[in-house]
Amino acid sequence: MSDFAILHPVREISLRGETVVVREMRWKEAIAFTEKLSGLAREFTEPDGRLVVTPEKLGAVIARSGDLATQLLERSTGLPRETLDDLRPVEVLDLLAAAIEVNLHEDLLGKARGVGQALSRSLGLAGKPPGDA
Repeated sequence: MSDFAILHPVREISLRGETVVVREMRWKEAIAFTEKLSGLAREFTEPDGRLVVTPEKLGAVIARSGDLATQLLERSTGLPRETLDDLRPVEVLDLLAAAIEVNLHEDLLGKARGVGQALSRSLGLAGKPPGDA
């Protein structure tokens, strides 16, 4: 992925004869989305207790959660909920795939993991088993 694509991710999707621009959410929007997504943390927990977040898992969880998917689409496309509610499933899935690609790519997840690791180190939690904090 180029530096420009990382710094300014945008996808254009043809929808009913028009072009819908799918853009990266802004910080405030991403935080609100992440707060809602964090309520689904069990979806990312492995049987051994490890938290594993991948773009594939994120996509699957978002696709199964209608409200979360709608929130992501509203914020990354600017389309109102009423417009999204009127789309065919295949149209929504096209938009959703683009929104996930733009907003939850591996580079971004890697940066988020790095922040989490730095925070763990600064709090002296690095290397401690879950629950020993």
